[in-house]
Amino acid sequence: MKKIAFLLVCFYTISYSQEVRQVSRNVEGGMSIIRENIILYKEFNFFRDWSKMAVLKSGIGEKVELFPVYFNVPDKKVELYGLQLDVEVKPQKEGIEVKNSGSILGLVNKGFIKRSIFIDKADVLRLITGLQRDVIPEIKNEFKNKSKEYVFKSKELFFSFFIYEKKARITMHVVDYGPSGFDNGANEQIEFWTESRVDDIPEFLQKVKEIYATLK
Repeated sequence: MKKIAFLLVCFYTISYSQEVRQVSRNVEGGMSIIRENIILYKEFNFFRDWSKMAVLKSGIGEKVELFPVYFNVPDKKVELYGLQLDVEVKPQKEGIEVKNSGSILGLVNKGFIKRSIFIDKADVLRLITGLQRDVIPEIKNEFKNKSKEYVFKSKELFFSFFIYEKKARITMHVVDYGPSGFDNGANEQIEFWTESRVDDIPEFLQKVKEIYATLK
């Protein structure tokens, strides 16, 4: 009897994984406008505000942090607003060197890797709208022989909210620009996901909305 139960669990896990992989997990591609301008200009100001932060954690201590950023170029009419997204996860490939992007806040979890991407202001609004419309109303839903996945893509972020039977999962893929944040030819992605903390999404969304309201 135990063997049958074990096989059923394995079958369900495999089926769930196959269902998840049916949608391409790639970002939109290219660089955010913020990153493009940081690379383009030789002189600029770049402000980060850690006093306003939206945080989403997984059950194993991995986390995503979102906070506002502002970019401007002295003596030029170039001003950009958006969010920086820091993701902190366990290494996802064997033998990967745990070398992290620089941060005033430092790394909380020893042995985790930390990477950063940018979300342009217009994409932040799209994310807020999508979460309100297609994620929040579905958090408590359950399906039988059905699934639903909401996907959001920006230049450097892939976001998915997936419901399959009684399970729900949040997945984020971010482009890995390496420890420097500006490695050339970045084509790898870092994955964050959680099932145990899906119920935290309404609070996460509310914080993102509050941060967006501060962007000019």
